Amino acid sequence: MENSVRILILGGYGFIGSHIAEKLNKQNHTVGIVDCFHQYYTFPDWEYQPLMSQRKQLANPAKEYIGQIENLQFMQNVFADFKPDRVIHVATYPNAKMVARNVLDATNNMITATAYILDLCVKHKVTKFVFASSSMVYGEFDNNIPDETVEPRPNTLYGSYKRQGELMCKIWHREKGLPYVIMRPSALYGCTDAIVRVISQLTKNALTTGKMTVQGPDNKLDFSNVKEVAEYFVLACTSEVYNETFNCTRGYGRKIIEAAELVKNTLGTGEIITKPHDKFYPSRDTLNSDKIKTMLNYAPSIDIETGIPEYIDWFLKQKFYIDNLNINTTVHLDTVV
Repeated sequence: MENSVRILILGGYGFIGSHIAEKLNKQNHTVGIVDCFHQYYTFPDWEYQPLMSQRKQLANPAKEYIGQIENLQFMQNVFADFKPDRVIHVATYPNAKMVARNVLDATNNMITATAYILDLCVKHKVTKFVFASSSMVYGEFDNNIPDETVEPRPNTLYGSYKRQGELMCKIWHREKGLPYVIMRPSALYGCTDAIVRVISQLTKNALTTGKMTVQGPDNKLDFSNVKEVAEYFVLACTSEVYNETFNCTRGYGRKIIEAAELVKNTLGTGEIITKPHDKFYPSRDTLNSDKIKTMLNYAPSIDIETGIPEYIDWFLKQKFYIDNLNINTTVHLDTVV
């Protein structure tokens, strides 16, 4: 690929999008960002606004477009103005329960808007479309370690919508010649995340209630640090790899109770309470990420022993958490490194 290209990130001020933008800027690409500051009827203003400020500083795009990807006229204007060479689509609902609570909005966001964007990519001769899918497309792992040859069998609406997005990428490629790369991350965590995923929720609960509930203590997740997943996306976008589907994870499943123990050991607090697996979610585990490691020549190395203390250190430096959460004052915050 030429040295510098125009890359449009949909959802570029989101958790993963802002980290992708930061890395692309360091490679001297011209980055445009589309975002609508969607709080998904979940994130409180006191948390969302300061997080957004940090993410915007990370992303620092050449141009930003504030509006909804579901608005076709808005998106037509974005493409006409920015003239992207490549597009990364990470403007999506963060998790399955949010989708279940907001089905109509999620349908427009994850299905209708994706069709609009794919058509615009064809019209404007975009040379690659990178789509953020999810490990949730696999459904139940059944104690297996799926690679990309395993047939997806999603059993949540979120997983089914992600799978439909994958199929749309392949249909637009077959019928209209649009090159694509499909990315399947899993169990993201890291700095600038909101309190919505496993690691962030464990941290918050340990600090506020002194207790962490682990549903399915023997269940495993392929915890993947956002910095390394963002690197995967950058390589997928800027490489000359086309029309591939990738698991993009650490490739090392860890028991959720291991993560809870690391949170407890780092903070010096947090009683661990175990309960049965939440049957809303499929049972997951390690994803086989050998394909992406080989084809993109990149191997992530951040294990939770490093990533969780780093995240907690960041968390405890956020004044908005200290001011708004009822944190247990017996925690020795100055011992965290």
